[in-house]
Amino acid sequence: MPEVKHVREEIWDEHTKEFRFKSLPTVPDVKLPILRNDLSVAGGEAAAIGSLTIPAGSVLRVTLLRYLSSDPRGAVYAIVENGGTVDHLYLPSSGETLVTASRDNPVYALEGTVELQLLALLGSVSPGTIYGLTLHGYYSKQRSLKYIT
Repeated sequence: MPEVKHVREEIWDEHTKEFRFKSLPTVPDVKLPILRNDLSVAGGEAAAIGSLTIPAGSVLRVTLLRYLSSDPRGAVYAIVENGGTVDHLYLPSSGETLVTASRDNPVYALEGTVELQLLALLGSVSPGTIYGLTLHGYYSKQRSLKYIT
């Protein structure tokens, strides 16, 4: 019977300083921190607080998501991908929420144009109140790493 060998090609990644499978991220990680205290949004409206354009042919595998507010009512954020809402993030009171994941199993895999919005669903937003959101992740060539290419 012939001997069968399985090969998964690995290469050295200068950005992460480790060997990785060829289909995993090839560019440095991305960190998008947003901290705003200058927003004025009428009740029921939405305001863009940040945006990110992901290079064509790539996805951003989000491994850390942090959102915060000093508003005692809390805050509602929206992650909008190419015009469609991916998720609503709700913070019930002032403070922060942290969500972490891995490159293999990300919180989100986003592509195209991503807009981060603050929704004034809990009442109008006036300047002086702090709202923040941080996305941290890695670019990849595929949404799912279940099958390495």
